[in-house]
This record gives sequence, C-alpha cells and structure tokens, in this order.
Amino acid sequence: MAPMQTCLFGPRESKKGMMYSDIGRLNCNVSYTTFATPVRGQGSDHKEFSSMLHKALEGAIILETFPKTTVDVFALVLESGGSDLPVVISCASLALADAGIMMYDLVTSVSVSYLGKNLVLDPTLEEESHQDGSLILTCMPSRDEVTQLTITGEWSTPKINKGMKICMDACSKFSQIMKSCLKGLDSALEEEDSNVD
Repeated sequence: MAPMQTCLFGPRESKKGMMYSDIGRLNCNVSYTTFATPVRGQGSDHKEFSSMLHKALEGAIILETFPKTTVDVFALVLESGGSDLPVVISCASLALADAGIMMYDLVTSVSVSYLGKNLVLDPTLEEESHQDGSLILTCMPSRDEVTQLTITGEWSTPKINKGMKICMDACSKFSQIMKSCLKGLDSALEEEDSNVD
C-alpha cells in the first residue's frame, strides 16, 4: 500500500465568482512528491487520478447538506508502491467520514491485475509493470453500489466477472476494517476528552 497523506478543507464558502448552487461542491487534487516514483517529478497520472477521485467520491457525499460551500480534498502520494488510485480513494473517503462530512456510505476501492493466467489483488508497482490488464473497482459496499469501474487491457467476460467478484469481496472486507478504524478513532477521542475534564 502506498504511503500517503490526505487533507480535507471545508466545507468553506464557495468563491464569489461561482454561480449559486443548492448543493455543495467537491474539489479533488492528487499529487506526488518528487521522490514518490522512480522517475523524478509528478506521477504522469496525477491529473487523471484527480478526476477519478472526484468521480468516485461525488456519488457518496450528500452534497445537499452543505449548500453554497466547497469541500477540498488533497491527496499527496509519498511513495508509489502500486495500486495508488485505490489507496487514494479509500484514504480520502476515510478523511471525509472522519471530518463529519455526511455520506451515504464509505467508499472503498481495490484493484486487480491480470498477469498471465493469474489475477493479483492489490498489485505492487513491479506487478503493475508486467500486467496484461487491470481492473479498478470503487464501491459503496453497504449499498452494494459501484461508483466507478476502470478496466484496461484485454479481458474475457468470465475473467472480468471473476475480477469484479474478487474486488467486491475485498471492498466489503476493507469497508469493515475502515469502519473499525473510525470507531477506534472515536473511542480514542472520547477517552481523551474525558481525561481533559
């Protein structure tokens, strides 16, 4: 899993030049540190990843709960270890939930690489460089709803079905881990508050 930082700002008042909106706005930005990838500089996918992060999260956030405001999500990949986009999406979802942004469900994301005859869950950077294809599935597991599906390479229908099942099962398990992390964080904050009083 790629080490990264996710920061969230808002909801804050939208800029004055923006048109009035009854629903909130979501801005997403994904960037890489200069040393995150073997090639110096930004990862080549950062603009595409920003757009995909926005698309993955937009359907999960109840934008009506913060009209005329904007929420900014910034993700910084510190070291690319493979499966960067699913990590970014899942971490951003956790940050939104932790900040108290109303959501229909947590968003989890998992990738599967097609290597020869094998399907590899959460591939490393090296495995991604040798893959014949990849499948990234992003969903809201409690609602059994896919928010984004990206497939590259040549996949047979049975292999796509198998890859999607692997991803859905992994997303469901990952969602439970994410929820327990949020509960643990809430418990730690409550304990800290009681110690202050």
